[in-house]
Amino acid sequence: MRLRLPRVHYAWIIIGLSVLLYLGGGSITQAFGVVILPLQDEYGWSQGSITLAYGISAIVSAVLSPMIGVATDRYGGRPVLFAGMACFFIGTAISALATDVWHIWVSYGIFLGVTQSCLNVALITTATYWFREKLGVGVGLLQCAQGVGPAGTTLLIGILLAHYDWRVAFWSLGIGCGTAMTIIVFFFRSRPSDMGIDPLGGAWSGEINPRFTHEIRMLRDKVRAASIQSTSAFWKLVMVHYLGCVSHAIVIVYIIPIAVLAGVGSVAAAGVLSTLALVSGLTRFLTPVLADSLGARGTMAVMYVFQGLPVLMLFWTNDTWSFYLFAVVFGIGYGGEGSAFPIINRSYYGEGSLGRSFGWQLSGAMLGMATGGWIGGVLFGFFGDYVLTIALSVATSLAGAVLIMSMDRTDRVLILDWEDNLPEDARSEPLRGSAAD
Repeated sequence: MRLRLPRVHYAWIIIGLSVLLYLGGGSITQAFGVVILPLQDEYGWSQGSITLAYGISAIVSAVLSPMIGVATDRYGGRPVLFAGMACFFIGTAISALATDVWHIWVSYGIFLGVTQSCLNVALITTATYWFREKLGVGVGLLQCAQGVGPAGTTLLIGILLAHYDWRVAFWSLGIGCGTAMTIIVFFFRSRPSDMGIDPLGGAWSGEINPRFTHEIRMLRDKVRAASIQSTSAFWKLVMVHYLGCVSHAIVIVYIIPIAVLAGVGSVAAAGVLSTLALVSGLTRFLTPVLADSLGARGTMAVMYVFQGLPVLMLFWTNDTWSFYLFAVVFGIGYGGEGSAFPIINRSYYGEGSLGRSFGWQLSGAMLGMATGGWIGGVLFGFFGDYVLTIALSVATSLAGAVLIMSMDRTDRVLILDWEDNLPEDARSEPLRGSAAD
């Protein structure tokens, strides 16, 4: 009797390749904290001048993400990822050759910031093309890797810096991780149609006429994008992502200084940050699954509340065990805060290109990260404590939850009639889609 192995749909291969990209160095900008002290020790640069590179990378990502979203819709995720890999090589090479702090601003702030933006937009957008069913599971696995990836990248960079100097470490990253990720992208495919297969769950409703010219396809993408951007939900989602990222950026950047100020040792304080990152991996996976089955709007609002309210603990937390308890409780909401965005986008805008939408939402997210990472230091400089910083983190998360609940229900697609704005020869069957709220 012949044993037949079950066939694995290539959608799962796409998720696996995406996970490897995050784990293989694609989260390098999120591991920035590990390079601060080595650079300070080796070159004598101030921490303020070094961390400016992180702020630059956030701004670069915010500015470029909408354009990268357009490019992903137009050319597919694979070419965008190749562009990201080229920037990864250039960024790590400039880092290895750095002799002045502005070199780090260029390498980390610009080139590696572009790499991060290319991955974040292209991978999430591509996942929505490959799944008609079980999108929550696919996105959950991808979001989990996005959370765990920085921990692995931090460990890798830390090991390299512990055994080699700065230059050897970053040449190793550029050549080793860069080559591995480039090989992975060769097996990546932007859409199921590139392989002549259907997405997981069957063919899309409203298939595009294969005889459409390139110009008509571009027109369709443009008109659909305009319809999406005409909805209030589109701009509310950008603001929601901004508010959520302001909130957790404050915690991510300042939890170690807050803990040390309370008397916790520096090593134990670093462990607090690692703990909340690891806990967040669980809800990064579970939240899209829950959003897909129970409704995205309510699931997201609950996670925003779970992210905001635990920050109140920092007003009275003053010993090591209570900081670790905070890390566990906060990590639950932090992991779920942003991982349901692909699900709610599918619910609102149906089956079709979403790169522009994700690009704008990532732009809001990165502006939030830049704001949260900067404002805490400003407030501490004025008042000498983190009281207002902690309060701001709580307020922005709760404001995000309120804004989410003010949005449209997710039981109907908001742009069912978008093709009415097309000329007759550019139309196909209307989109259909629904999701529970």
